[in-house]
Amino acid sequence: MSHSITLSYKGHVTRIPTDTLTLGQLRAHVAQQYGISALDQKLICKGLLRNDTAMIRDLVPNNSKVVVMGTPSAELASFQALNARRQIGRANNLKYQATSSDVYHTRATTDEYGFDSFKELNIAHRQRDALQMLHRLGRDEGVRQVMRKHKYSVHLLRELHPNERTILGYNRNRGEEIALRLRTDDLEGFRDYESVRRVLMHELAHMVWDAHDDNFHKLNREHCKEVVELDWTVRGQTVGAQAEYYEPQPKEAEAVDGGSLAASGFVLGGSAPSSSDSRDTMREQTYSAYMRRAK
Repeated sequence: MSHSITLSYKGHVTRIPTDTLTLGQLRAHVAQQYGISALDQKLICKGLLRNDTAMIRDLVPNNSKVVVMGTPSAELASFQALNARRQIGRANNLKYQATSSDVYHTRATTDEYGFDSFKELNIAHRQRDALQMLHRLGRDEGVRQVMRKHKYSVHLLRELHPNERTILGYNRNRGEEIALRLRTDDLEGFRDYESVRRVLMHELAHMVWDAHDDNFHKLNREHCKEVVELDWTVRGQTVGAQAEYYEPQPKEAEAVDGGSLAASGFVLGGSAPSSSDSRDTMREQTYSAYMRRAK
């Protein structure tokens, strides 16, 4: 008596003679008819059929129904491609959230003192690098220690556009907002990190003193010393050990920001109120001198 089986796949039924057919040959037939790779097939008849070298008549009774399970290779490839696109989309979405031009509302430290948020310029070129520099300043252990010691809390640390060439930064309303110039004038590169951090120390001194007077200069010098000496992660030594640090000169202060910006202060990017043109000229000269030292 001849031997045959009935193949069933998704409601489609086919009768196949299996007198001389092995399980492996049946898989090849299924692959050709339904487009399911032999590796992705499951053939079931009162259990999973496994031995590909065995004859079908030895594995299942005559006239048995063999159920085919599996996904056609074309559908599987399409699903895998769709899944890959979804994963890329999720990754891109995470990148967007981390580099969005909107304020990034994650505090840089878990302390009470530090920066609440960060905001880079809405410039497509190296926008992520700018945000990373702002976060680096927020994570800088020396900066953190200075802010913790003096109990400074700043709502927003943002990037200042290089078009504001008369200043390197400003502090608005004693911590409502601190802005720093990160990029070079051509927008192609970034200023040296240490020089940006020195400007940040200057702006943090405006958390206490608005005018560039003796009190301000003293506090600024303290900041520039502490940001180095208190940074144990860099020195690898006991906090408070001797270290080389930058000591700002009083004449450089006006070149940095012209004084803090109070609610009734002067316009961002402009010089401090003055009735003398010679003061503006001196300010530009000291600004140039500061930039030469910062490079």
